[in-house]
Amino acid sequence: MDRFISIRPSKDIRTNYAQISALTRENPVAITVNGKEDTVLLSHEDFRDQQLYISELEAKLAVYAHLAQSMDDIKLGRTEDADSVFSDIIEELRSLEV
Repeated sequence: MDRFISIRPSKDIRTNYAQISALTRENPVAITVNGKEDTVLLSHEDFRDQQLYISELEAKLAVYAHLAQSMDDIKLGRTEDADSVFSDIIEELRSLEV
């Protein structure tokens, strides 16, 4: 279901807070000051959902960036065989042993 934004004047926050609060549970509410949109109110649940969604998108974007870098490395020949890499790691770890 598509959600729309209710538009209410700022005075309604003072005079009809309960009504504004109830409206935010259905859809965002744009508060106007002097006839111009100034602030958007969301329910706490919608705000949390949006923050979670943004976090998930940021995590996906980070993975995609790593994949793109990996593809560039492969195309440009910046690769090493796994046996060589693991040998280097094991050698470094052994040098740390006392």
